[in-house]
Amino acid sequence: MKRRKKLLIAILVVIIIGIITVVAGTAFMSSNSGLAQGEKNILICAIDESEERPGMGACDMAFMITLDNGSLKNYSSIYPSGKTHPTVEEPEEAQSQGAGEKLLLHDAFWENDTNKSINLAKEIIEYNMSTHIDAVVAINSEALDDILGSAGTIDVNGKKINASGIDIIREEQYNNGVSRGDAVMDIAHAIAKAAENPLVKSKMMQAAINQYNKGNIVMEPQGEFMGLLASEGLSSIFK
Repeated sequence: MKRRKKLLIAILVVIIIGIITVVAGTAFMSSNSGLAQGEKNILICAIDESEERPGMGACDMAFMITLDNGSLKNYSSIYPSGKTHPTVEEPEEAQSQGAGEKLLLHDAFWENDTNKSINLAKEIIEYNMSTHIDAVVAINSEALDDILGSAGTIDVNGKKINASGIDIIREEQYNNGVSRGDAVMDIAHAIAKAAENPLVKSKMMQAAINQYNKGNIVMEPQGEFMGLLASEGLSSIFK
């Protein structure tokens, strides 16, 4: 669970650390948020915008976080390969490139309609994993890069690195022979360590707010999720 908690911090640092400042200026809904009540599943989609399409980009990796009354219960990686929508077809351009007929999770964010894309990703996971999704968050690599950049030089397995998140993941995966999940874990440890410095944490918060305002971090349902971010149960992860 300790390793999973570190990985959760890596994924949510661009959301929690950044959006918490926005939440602080609004009504705290920790006791009323639907996501803070009972067992809830949050799907997080990591978007690679370098794979150009009208929408956010390609869903290169996904994660499922299960919360119990607002506190972390479980975490699991989701690889998009082979996960398709039961009824929606792939865009014609993707089909012409050999993607097949059914919409892939990889291409769920193809169209320039974020709300629609979020719902498609939700439906794909619910269909393929036979589980209910209560909230969806999408983060692209620009947001991750900006957060990492604001953290300055980070220590990844004893190596000082100042590089983009996706580049670190790919270097770990291809050059060092580790899985993508393990590569994200390495970044998790580096980010968690960097965030222990209050000045660095403040910079990361501002960078995340900027990325949220740019639309590089999106979430649905927005109100309930922001209420959850303000809850004691989730904020305790950082203690």
